[in-house]
Amino acid sequence: MTDTAPLSKGQRTAQRLLDEAQILFASQGYDATSLRQIATAADIKEPGIYNHFAGKEALYEAVLNRALTPLANAMADSVSQAGDIRDYTDLPALMTDLLWAHPEMAGLFQQALQGDAESAGTRLMQRWLHALFEQGVDSLKVLGSLADTDKATLAINVLAIFNLTTGYFLSQRAFNMMANGSLNSAENVARQKALLRKVVRAMLVN
Repeated sequence: MTDTAPLSKGQRTAQRLLDEAQILFASQGYDATSLRQIATAADIKEPGIYNHFAGKEALYEAVLNRALTPLANAMADSVSQAGDIRDYTDLPALMTDLLWAHPEMAGLFQQALQGDAESAGTRLMQRWLHALFEQGVDSLKVLGSLADTDKATLAINVLAIFNLTTGYFLSQRAFNMMANGSLNSAENVARQKALLRKVVRAMLVN
């Protein structure tokens, strides 16, 4: 087993900037978040950000790349290796695990879908969402039960899976109205994944 090399001071700072930026972008939106706020949260001076990122847009793009590249790769691998419909029912659970590592992404998704279309942050996120949605539609096309389905119906299926998966991480307040605990706990994430498998299998079979 190969030991992972320890991060340098600069790498640790960049990681901290990404972590804090992800939280602030998700809670406030791209336009309302300033580099000064991110620097303060990361406990560095604002000019220090430029040692790691060219500016706010580059930092936001790095946040998206860090979280969404593994998601896109995992989706592609899962689809390419799927043997039958049962394998596709595990894909939303896999997406849930990846979003669990970056739960703020769910909020960023929704902001991009509903926010100012001219915002630099929205444009960057929508580029990712377009690629992920197209990947989802293309994956459903290979299923025997959906192979001849029109694109609008395929899109609705993809959006349903997307909303079931991402909506979970946006629902803590609603959960608090009905039960105690955190939706990010391992136990509750496992419950969500089990439910997703049942729901998605019913969608795909029918």
